[in-house]
Amino acid sequence: MSSETNFAKVKIEGIFNLEEFSKEYKMTPQEVIQFHNQHCGLQELLSLNLSKYVQHVYLPSKNYEEEDIKVLKSTTLELPTKNEEKEYGVVIKFSPKDLQIHYKIKVKRTLDILTLTKDKTYVNNHKIEQTIEQLFEKANNTLYPLQILNERNGALSKIVNADEVAERWKKETFLKLKDYYQSETTDKILQQFDDTFCNLNKKRQFLERNMFYKLFFLPVYQTYGDFKKESVVQIYHADIAKQINYKIQYWLQKKLTRGNKIALKITGVEDENLFNQNREKGKLELLYKLDKETKAIYSIVGFISYFENDKKHNVDFQLYELEKLN
Repeated sequence: MSSETNFAKVKIEGIFNLEEFSKEYKMTPQEVIQFHNQHCGLQELLSLNLSKYVQHVYLPSKNYEEEDIKVLKSTTLELPTKNEEKEYGVVIKFSPKDLQIHYKIKVKRTLDILTLTKDKTYVNNHKIEQTIEQLFEKANNTLYPLQILNERNGALSKIVNADEVAERWKKETFLKLKDYYQSETTDKILQQFDDTFCNLNKKRQFLERNMFYKLFFLPVYQTYGDFKKESVVQIYHADIAKQINYKIQYWLQKKLTRGNKIALKITGVEDENLFNQNREKGKLELLYKLDKETKAIYSIVGFISYFENDKKHNVDFQLYELEKLN
């Protein structure tokens, strides 16, 4: 770009689409061609019926700079390293069950260790009242505060304070719940919790089957060649007690959103197998928004669908950063 002549020489990669290029820089095709031809050499002259293969296009520096500041300079998303604390609101809706749960969760980052603290869960906007649901909620509260070590790609590596969780469970929670909930059913549930909480790093599927943990710790911090990448993700659906594989495509958006966030779209289709060959497949569509400076998660919004006995089920997931805590 030349500040003296007030133009930018934009390199074109791949096939050139004049309509899309003009729209991107808020100009008409005629304006692009006219400006380019006023500043280029004779051998670089273009026309509206130009070739699809163009090496460079000259643009007004103002138009170029306004768009260039929004363009990602790297296709690599690095794991956040800034020490900070955030609070998120989580809403998960299940259909056709007509069930919604929501809660708040605080996430404090210290390098690559996250400390999570969760508030009470609400079901269909009411406090939990059912006996079994109350038991699950009280037992799950033993997890917090929960310290998790990140992999470099953002995935869950291990539970740092697993021993502390086990001690809390044994000394503070297990006996109280066993004394309060006295039935054969609750005894079996408590025994399962006991086995899990006392062996948390060996029973990590307990967390990975939770939709929040599955999506918040999805390995999104990667390099996206050509701004995309293929993978497979396994999602556990509790109501059918089944894990389903989805073939997914990550799409890193080249430009920041209007709110100056990095956007990562994830789309996928249920992997085909012997049991689903002749029926409609479940789908996955998620949009992650990350802070452009720290790369920390700002929001996750989308849905995951699946089929059981030819009946479609849908899980709508929303996670949003709430007010700043620091």
